[in-house]
Amino acid sequence: MKRFITVKQLDGSEQHYTDADLPLIVGSGPDSHIKLPDADTSAAYIEDAQGHLFIQAGSQIRKPLFHNDHLLSESAWLKSKDQLSSESSVIHYELSGDRILFTVSALIKHSGNPSLSPPQEPPPGLRPEDGVNGIPVDIVSAPPTSGRKKLFFGALGLGFLILGCAVFFVLMARPLEFEITPDPDALSISGFPPAISIGSQYLILPGSYQIAIKKKGYVSYEQDIIIDKSSKTRFTAHLEKLPGILNLSVTPADGVHVYSGNTLIGTTPPMTLEISPGTHQITLSKDRYQAFQIEIIVEGKEAVQNIAATLEPDWADITIGSDPSGAEVVIDNMSVGTTPLSRQFLSDDHEFVLKKELFADSPQSITVQAGVDDILNFRLQLLPGKLSLASAPSGAVVSIDNEYKGTTPVELELPSGIEHDIKLSAPGYKSLKQPLSLSPGEAKKLQLDLEQELGIVYLTTTPAQAVITINGKRFDNTQGRLSLPVAPQKLVVSAPGFQSVSRMITPKFGFSQQISIDLIPEKTSAPPDSKLTRQKIPVATALGQKLLYVEPSPFTMGAPRREPGRRANERERRVIMEKPFYLTEKLVTNLEYRKFKSQHDSGNLGGHSLNGDRQPVVNVTWSDAVSYLNWLSEQDNLQPFYNKKGEDFVAASPPTNGYRLPSEAEWAFGARQAGSTTTQRYPWGGGFPPRSVIANFADESAQSLLPTVIIGYNDTFPVTSPVGSFPPNNGGFYDMGGNASEWCHDYYSAYTSTLSTSSDPLGPSIGTHRVIRGSNWKDASVTEMRLSYRGYHKEARNNVGFRIARYP
Repeated sequence: MKRFITVKQLDGSEQHYTDADLPLIVGSGPDSHIKLPDADTSAAYIEDAQGHLFIQAGSQIRKPLFHNDHLLSESAWLKSKDQLSSESSVIHYELSGDRILFTVSALIKHSGNPSLSPPQEPPPGLRPEDGVNGIPVDIVSAPPTSGRKKLFFGALGLGFLILGCAVFFVLMARPLEFEITPDPDALSISGFPPAISIGSQYLILPGSYQIAIKKKGYVSYEQDIIIDKSSKTRFTAHLEKLPGILNLSVTPADGVHVYSGNTLIGTTPPMTLEISPGTHQITLSKDRYQAFQIEIIVEGKEAVQNIAATLEPDWADITIGSDPSGAEVVIDNMSVGTTPLSRQFLSDDHEFVLKKELFADSPQSITVQAGVDDILNFRLQLLPGKLSLASAPSGAVVSIDNEYKGTTPVELELPSGIEHDIKLSAPGYKSLKQPLSLSPGEAKKLQLDLEQELGIVYLTTTPAQAVITINGKRFDNTQGRLSLPVAPQKLVVSAPGFQSVSRMITPKFGFSQQISIDLIPEKTSAPPDSKLTRQKIPVATALGQKLLYVEPSPFTMGAPRREPGRRANERERRVIMEKPFYLTEKLVTNLEYRKFKSQHDSGNLGGHSLNGDRQPVVNVTWSDAVSYLNWLSEQDNLQPFYNKKGEDFVAASPPTNGYRLPSEAEWAFGARQAGSTTTQRYPWGGGFPPRSVIANFADESAQSLLPTVIIGYNDTFPVTSPVGSFPPNNGGFYDMGGNASEWCHDYYSAYTSTLSTSSDPLGPSIGTHRVIRGSNWKDASVTEMRLSYRGYHKEARNNVGFRIARYP
């Protein structure tokens, strides 16, 4: 509540005050707000209590002061129209709404002795003849009769006039009814002519009026209304409660923000705040302290409600230590000290970095709970050393402390201050081991040269004077012992008048080989019925994929019962192969498949990509492979071998010479029989495991990717390798064992019957899974690495690809 106080002094000047200036001093002193010249210096004080003014006499009064003509000796409430007077001055007090007026004026005194005479009539109870003090009283003669008549008729006219006005008011007035919530303490209607109250209603003439409504604890309500000539007017009003008073007792006291919901209503000090009536979610917050929350119901009407709260600290004392000590602590790119460091942290997740010379930066994160002090210690790591490792030849597999690190050349970071065991290995070279230690932050370049492994080849030729070249380099025909690197070598033997012979040979470390080559004279022809006359030259697809001609012969599929690793679905059965066929020497690559489906992704594993252009395409279904083969047939103007039937593909009948997947029998012949007089058990000669690197199996380079690897075997490829990276088999086919397994044309069947014979089989006519043959880069056991192992599936896998077959 705020009231405006005006004081009109005796000299005509005006002063203006508000509630904040109370109490007002009444007196003649220089500090007096209301001046009375003939009063004491501080004759009285005017103060407020519970929204009402009262007056109280000063402590030492020598000159009397009167309140409404009563001597002021104790406190008295002030009401509108009250007077406060001294010997020669009077103060008039008027209250109207929020405006207060004090008017000081002088008392009127009469001077001199006026002529005084008693009334002509005798005092009550005396007769004229009695006189006064023995003196007869002269009785004034009564007015004449005509004067009394005039007085009578004047009074009668005035009565009729008043009666007429009353009748007019009753006829013209309109009822005014009030509906006010809650019931007011006071209601007034200002305007002319005045309204007349009749019970709960008022009669009021049409016109403009001002309504004023008051109730303690509520906001005063004023409104102008216009009364028209309608039959009845209802005035409705709802009084709003005055705000409540929130009295805070908070520790700490200063700078506490007070919120109602999300609205800031004040900041301490002051400790007293106005707040609207209703339910409030009060939050007291201060930086570095936990917020205090409470729900209150504010009654309003200037009622005082108390909240007492102690804000708890929102931090904890944290000590950060390091081993070694003296590390710089950096928070938000600013150094805040060195370890050991004690510091207050607010409750939250915090990140910082420990820095020290010769040690690696150590990023740390901690979670701080308010009031939970802690001591933390962090061990710093020495800066790693940097190793730039190269080898001759390049591409050697690098293992450090028995962990695969890639192939040379390679850039490595190694823990400093300790000794590491470095091992390099490459096909055809002796493994090299070397210890190495690096200082903190040291950068070192290291070049290591591997020593070639050599294999012994005994070579004889007919004629003896034939010219020998190996990998394009001419060798003297010693007709004896050759020491060659353990790696695929291209051997060419030629002589004038003879047909040249070209062959890939792979010397083996620790083993010797005997090779004898007899050249055929150019003019010599083979017998008409020999295979030579029927031998077909290789053909190529539109993409340049080379297909080798295969002249089959009867052979036995499956494995004998006593063969180590044999499974029940490998029962032996005799197969009569009558139809010759073509088979690509290599698996279909990612580059070749993306000519058909450009967005194909063969995937990756453990950071190792299977997507290289020369790596075999994998992660394709049987139908994906067949779709590619039909597309490739169209590129070469061949009739597709497969017809689409619903969601599946079926072989055309009769068969066409379009590209297709090899049958299981064709794959088995190419892998185990082609170019050999005996049936091969493994993709290499000899027993299990392989003695030298001959294909891409689960090797030591894949230890971090696979649960089982071949101990001591390292082909340097953790996942698939480029096709043709290893020597072909006797039939000239690459990767028939290792790298990627291969889809076959056939539906899978267990073939659990006894030994049986079939001719050029294409497998069952129906089924749910397709045959998969050949081992792959994930295989390390004797079971999967045998050439007779039979797998099956119907989904794409990252270790299954395919190669191309067709009929001539």
